[in-house]
Amino acid sequence: MEIEKISRKCTVKHTPICKFLGSDGCEKCSLYKSNVKEFEKVKTNEIWQVTQSNLPWDADAFHESDTCLFCKKRPGNPKAAYAVIDMAHPEPPYEKGMIFGLGKLQREDVGSLIPFPIAICKECRRRYNWAENFKFYSVMIGFVIGLLVVLALSPLEVIRYSPEYIPMVIFLFIMALVYAAGGWISKKLIKKYSNEMYFRVFDIPEMREMEELGWFVYRDEQDKTRMLISRKKPREHFRFFSSDPRQPGDQ
Repeated sequence: MEIEKISRKCTVKHTPICKFLGSDGCEKCSLYKSNVKEFEKVKTNEIWQVTQSNLPWDADAFHESDTCLFCKKRPGNPKAAYAVIDMAHPEPPYEKGMIFGLGKLQREDVGSLIPFPIAICKECRRRYNWAENFKFYSVMIGFVIGLLVVLALSPLEVIRYSPEYIPMVIFLFIMALVYAAGGWISKKLIKKYSNEMYFRVFDIPEMREMEELGWFVYRDEQDKTRMLISRKKPREHFRFFSSDPRQPGDQ
């Protein structure tokens, strides 16, 4: 399906970056904004072509799959959502100053940074959310428990005649204790569910080529891959490699 491109003067119309960022039309393309200069669009297209050349040819199969790729069984359960992961690559080279962007230029580890959606089922989504959110639930639980303990101890003479900061120390100590317990439970959940799903994206067999091509997870975690689980892809017609046959110069 070809999406109408209303722009008549965009210098990157129907180029690879246009087909990627403008996959839902010009109005939703970040390069269509009036404050984006034409030379910036051209430079962005050049960068994107380098990024695109480092992707495997079947990169779109990860989000177009009808089955979950996080399930350890194959085929996986039916797709229910998308796990969107920030994937990074050293190319193209990017340099900036060492101190607040100033001074001697130093090459950064990240040259490309893209959202990479992967099909996930409702069971794997539930397991991941439990493991991911439990430590955050523990903050709220710790706050409530800490507050209740401080209120319960406040009538005691030992608390009333102690320095003013003691109740706060008790409160913070209980919060830290409950948060640590939440982190421990989260790791136990990961270990338990690891028999059924992949928590680290490069443990997925189909992702090995991406790793071999130099891709890595931006700001990854040790026990599990950071991801945002959404019912929708970044864009409705999101594709790394467009099937749109139109070329620059076409209307």
